[in-house]
Amino acid sequence: MEKPVRASKKSKKTSSDDIKRSAKKIIKTAKKGKKAAKKLNMSPAEYIVTVLLLIAIYFVWTYDKYPNNKVSSEYDGPYEVVKVVDGDTIKLDIDGETTTVRLIGIDTPESVHPDQTKNVPEGKLASEHTKDLLGKSDVFIEYGEEPYDRYGRVLAYVYIDDDTMVNAEILNDGYAQVYTIKPNNKYEEYFKQLEDDARTHDRGLWSMGIFD
Repeated sequence: MEKPVRASKKSKKTSSDDIKRSAKKIIKTAKKGKKAAKKLNMSPAEYIVTVLLLIAIYFVWTYDKYPNNKVSSEYDGPYEVVKVVDGDTIKLDIDGETTTVRLIGIDTPESVHPDQTKNVPEGKLASEHTKDLLGKSDVFIEYGEEPYDRYGRVLAYVYIDDDTMVNAEILNDGYAQVYTIKPNNKYEEYFKQLEDDARTHDRGLWSMGIFD
């Protein structure tokens, strides 16, 4: 089955200012050209060319390494995960504000519904599974075509790295069912394939008959 385009992994928060500061350090070192060239048995001209080449390599490396420079404009982040509310809802620190994000296209059993009669033990299992998936990773989000629901929650696809869209992983592992509300149906067919596969192989909550 074809997977959707993924966001890129970020091991730590890095901005263009970080790159500029590092470049300045390299340039500062380059100003010591004569002494350095002498130690390296180079002419000043050879030393300058070498430093410029290293700076160019450095910028190429940082462009590839840090997703702020390479993630599609469709994605925002990285954002810190503040809390997992339940299996399909999380809270992120977006620009200094704690923001509730509802994962698009999936629905997990209830665990924190105001109406206690709707909460089930399987909801806690789904919530724990989402916590395990996210770990301590920062995440990227792809906003839905409709970016907010009637409760004011952000509607998004959440990514951990190149190979992990959280929405899809929850379905694939059998802890959610497909839940489509147009116009946010970009990955609907892909999600249905994941759900069918989880059902067929009795993964996650499918093995407990919760979705039957």
